[in-house]
Amino acid sequence: MQLTGKDIYGATLGIIGLGRIGESPVNRAKGFDMTVFYYNRTRKKEKELELGIHYRELKDLLQQSDFVCLLLPYSPEVHYLIGKEELSLMKRSAILINTARGGIVDEEALYQALDSRKIWVAGLDVFEQEPVLVDHPLLSLPNVVTLLHNGSASVKTRMRMAHLASENLINVLSG
Repeated sequence: MQLTGKDIYGATLGIIGLGRIGESPVNRAKGFDMTVFYYNRTRKKEKELELGIHYRELKDLLQQSDFVCLLLPYSPEVHYLIGKEELSLMKRSAILINTARGGIVDEEALYQALDSRKIWVAGLDVFEQEPVLVDHPLLSLPNVVTLLHNGSASVKTRMRMAHLASENLINVLSG
């Protein structure tokens, strides 16, 4: 069973943070017949109907999801939103994905949960301190996958960003 993963077909995806970025994985998930739950500080009933997703309180989302994907902006209110208690609610087979911001997950609690196999895997492209130190404890675990937080690293995206910045500059200067 070496190098095996978890099937996403028919699994449950829990999205924490349903802004513009939080909505983006929904259609991909639907293509794999995934059930999609979301938690957001405000419930979005119109998005539930439009996207075919289901609102859950945070505790319920953590308990019911196979994959938990953090897609919310950082603020002091969400500092360590995912800590020891929240990680203990998750399935032992759960995968936590943090592509949002460092500081939303208590990294010490995450290390303990992964090391003791309270959750299965974490996928991270953000850390509380960046750049992440090479001796960070999470990097020593075999059930942690890390990537660079560089979703804008394509020519098309960078050109679109430059165009948007120049349009905004022109708008400001022209009143």
